[in-house]
Amino acid sequence: MQFFSRFVGRNILVSPLDWGLGHAARMVPVVRFLTKNNCVTVVCGPNAREFFNAELPNIEIITINDRPIRYPAHRITIFTMLSWLPVLAVNAIREHFFVKRIIKKKGIDTIISDNRYGLIFRRLECYFVTHQVYPKLPAGFGVLEKLLGALHRLYLQRFTKCLIPDFENGFSLSGSLAADRVGNNPKFVKVGILSRFCNYSQNNDKIYDLLILISGQENQRTIFERFLLDKIKDSQQKILFVRGVPENTPPLKDFNNVVFKNMLTSDALADAITSSKIVICRSGYSTILDLVALKASAIFYPTPGQTEQEYLAKRLGGMF
Repeated sequence: MQFFSRFVGRNILVSPLDWGLGHAARMVPVVRFLTKNNCVTVVCGPNAREFFNAELPNIEIITINDRPIRYPAHRITIFTMLSWLPVLAVNAIREHFFVKRIIKKKGIDTIISDNRYGLIFRRLECYFVTHQVYPKLPAGFGVLEKLLGALHRLYLQRFTKCLIPDFENGFSLSGSLAADRVGNNPKFVKVGILSRFCNYSQNNDKIYDLLILISGQENQRTIFERFLLDKIKDSQQKILFVRGVPENTPPLKDFNNVVFKNMLTSDALADAITSSKIVICRSGYSTILDLVALKASAIFYPTPGQTEQEYLAKRLGGMF
C-alpha cells in the first residue's frame, strides 16, 4: 500500500467495475487503507454494493446501474467480445456523467477507478487500476491484438497513472498482460498485491480435501457449477463448495461429505482457503491475488474463451 500513502486529506472517489466481484474485492484493501487519512466515497453497481456493505459497513456507497454484460452459454469468441463493445461504450459514457455530478456535489479531487474507462476528468487526479494493459485476443488475431494493445495503452496514458496490482519487483503475475511490457514508463506503476487477505494470520490445519470456489458472470457461473457438481456427486472427499451467489439464493442441500455455501464473508473465506488442501476455481486475476496472499494451492479452470484467464492459468499453473 506504499503507493496509496501519498493520499492524505483528500476527497477520494473509488469505483470498481461491477463485472463479477473481483474488481470490488481488490479495492477493499485500498478503500480500507485510504479511509485512515481521507474521505472516501465508493461508487459501484448493486452486486458490488452488497459486497462492500459486508466488508466495509461504514463506507458511503452510491449505486450506479450499469447495463449488464452476460456471458454466453457457449465458448466466448472474438464475435462475442465485439458484441460487448457497444455496451461497454454506453456504460463508459453513462458513468462519466453520473460521477461528474457526484464530483461537484462532494468536492471530489481524486478518482481511483478499477476498469471504469469513463472516469477521467480534467483538473482531477484520475487513477486507473488494471492488470490488462495489453488485452489478449483468441488465437489467430495476433495482428489485431497488437493494434488493440497499442491503442489501449495509449488511452490509459490519459489517466494520471495506471496502477497494476502486481509484485513491485521480480516475478510478475500479470506477465505480458501488463507488468512485463510497460518498461520504465512512469505512467504505469506496479503497486503490489491488492488482496483483502494480505494481513491474514494463516491457519495451517487442513479440514477439507477440496474447496470449490465458483465465481464470475452468468451463464458461465451456472455451467461451471453444474460441471463440478457432476464431478463430485460420488466423491467421498470432504468438500466445501462455495457457489458465489447472493445469500438469498435458494441453497443446495448438503450430501455425503459435501457442504454447500452460497457466499462466505472475507474472514470465513480466508479460513476456508487456508484450511483446504486444494482450491478449485477460475483463474480470475483477483482470485489469483488472494491465493498468492494466502499461499494456497489451486487447480485452475479458466472460463472457456476468456483469453485472459486461459493465459493466466497456463502461465501460473506451475506455481499453484
